[in-house]
Amino acid sequence: MSDEINIPDLQEYVSIKDAAKMLGLAYTTVHEYVTEGRIKAVRAADVILIPVEEVRNFKPNISGRPRTSIPLWRISYADNSLYQTSISVQIREGQQEAFKRRLEEIRDKKEHLFQGTVARYIVGSNKQPNLVEITFIWRSSVMPDIAIRQQALEAFQQALDDVLDWTTAHYDDGRVFMHA
Repeated sequence: MSDEINIPDLQEYVSIKDAAKMLGLAYTTVHEYVTEGRIKAVRAADVILIPVEEVRNFKPNISGRPRTSIPLWRISYADNSLYQTSISVQIREGQQEAFKRRLEEIRDKKEHLFQGTVARYIVGSNKQPNLVEITFIWRSSVMPDIAIRQQALEAFQQALDDVLDWTTAHYDDGRVFMHA
């Protein structure tokens, strides 16, 4: 028996928790993928380690059924119409990575969900890398009154105040005429 112990270089491995963060998935989901063998891992004592390269190359299955047809245009009934709030705002100089981390925190903590929204988008501009477009789609039948929406928006702005320059923000609201 050899006295040498073959220990892998741990810098090339991550924990399930770190892999979950890298993939944007829940810890339990990544653990399940390891158990199923979809993500290869090694066990070191009581710790499961995943090769970093395995995480980088992992492609999750697309959730749901792939579309077989293109959705048709729809026009909502007057008593259940959609409304859009859109905001264009600049990311503060040098704060792009901090902005992305803050968005992850908001998602992980399930914060700023905006009661009454059926869709929320935060989109980075390809033409202007420091510009962010924020869109909220509200359903009129469950949309809260203006004071509650304003309060939710102010809390959202405070949460992102150090990474977004709200003095550059342009706001617009409108009724959705047609959607898919």
